[in-house]
Amino acid sequence: MKRLKVKGPTARRAFGGAKAVTGMQHGKLRSGRWSRVDVQVSVIVAAVVALSFLCVYAFNYQVTYRDMIETLKERSDSIYSYVEDSLDKSTFVTIDQAADVDDPDDAAYGAYREMKEAFKRVKAATGVRYLYTAKRAADGALIYVVDGLPSESEDFRYPGDPIEPEIVDEMERALANEIVYPTDIKSTDWGHIFVSYYPIHDEGRVVGVVGIEFDAERQFEAFRVVRIGTPVIGGLFCLVAVAVAVVLFRRISNPAYRDLANTDYLTKLKSRNAFEVDMANWSRSGVEVAGVLVVDLDGLKAVNDELGHAAGDDLIRAAAGVVAARCEGAGPVYRVGGDEFAVCCFELDAEGAQRMADDLHAACAGTVVEGRPLSLSVGWALRGDGEDLREVHRRADERMYEEKARSRKGRPRASGDGAASA
Repeated sequence: MKRLKVKGPTARRAFGGAKAVTGMQHGKLRSGRWSRVDVQVSVIVAAVVALSFLCVYAFNYQVTYRDMIETLKERSDSIYSYVEDSLDKSTFVTIDQAADVDDPDDAAYGAYREMKEAFKRVKAATGVRYLYTAKRAADGALIYVVDGLPSESEDFRYPGDPIEPEIVDEMERALANEIVYPTDIKSTDWGHIFVSYYPIHDEGRVVGVVGIEFDAERQFEAFRVVRIGTPVIGGLFCLVAVAVAVVLFRRISNPAYRDLANTDYLTKLKSRNAFEVDMANWSRSGVEVAGVLVVDLDGLKAVNDELGHAAGDDLIRAAAGVVAARCEGAGPVYRVGGDEFAVCCFELDAEGAQRMADDLHAACAGTVVEGRPLSLSVGWALRGDGEDLREVHRRADERMYEEKARSRKGRPRASGDGAASA
């Protein structure tokens, strides 16, 4: 006959084995696929990180980009101030075509050459890429007047050459006495540029336009890297944040949640939910559970009615302490109802079960709560070959109630595969 080893290593190994099986099942679940909560946490974290990153990116990008544009505007304005003051306004009157600047004896020739030299000096001093003037011809067309590029340059424009159609609108606005700034760096066949158009005045009247163009390749490339790199970095941060959040949630929140879900708040024993989960896991995994003890607290309703529910809670806690202490090592102890407890034993026979029942009765004899002696009814059942654990629990529960009824009638408690009451 097998004997119960309440505090022996075999029972501890059996109990630990059951926990290991349950833990492995949870581990497989966690590693095999994401839970719905994992997905929800990932979506929330990714959305928060992405939105935060986007806001910071948009703010920083706009501030730095606007600052760059404003810096280019200030450079352009300073050049315009110099050109407006030093420009020979007569060029807008005397020069209409290339032939006007071919004759060295012509006054227009000298003014033209002087402006070319002036533009050359400005370019050398300020780093401006391109300077030129334009006006409206007698026929209404917009034409070049003085081009600051060297005459041998491929893009050089002669006096009288028509203004390109794509910049006519900006020229018209400048001739209407408006300073025209770009809202963005422009992409052209000769690179990325920042170009502004300013009206040139003579005695308060707009007589022409000066175009001031800066090479903005370096600025464009810098902000192109920002535009491309920032979303990539943001995406990587999202992935890292999601991974960290899921790991932390599983390590902290999920275990904490499981502890709350599987622990009885009042007694700190395992809860009814843990009882159902453990029995289902053990049945699936083939863990051997030899029997089940069911313990019920006697007289709880009378204590609640006479002394209040706080006293009743004290009585439940006292009963839980006795059951946990006397059944330590036999298997996990659960509070499965308001005043009912269950113990799943991994090694149990009739003699050992009766000894556990006797130990519980002996412990009750010396325990008084709210001036009343503690009283417990105990039922137990051994598991048959292949028997469902729920059926074992049901038999133990029935025999506990049979013994409780017998005790109320003053009959002696039963022994064997049945129940006992104190």
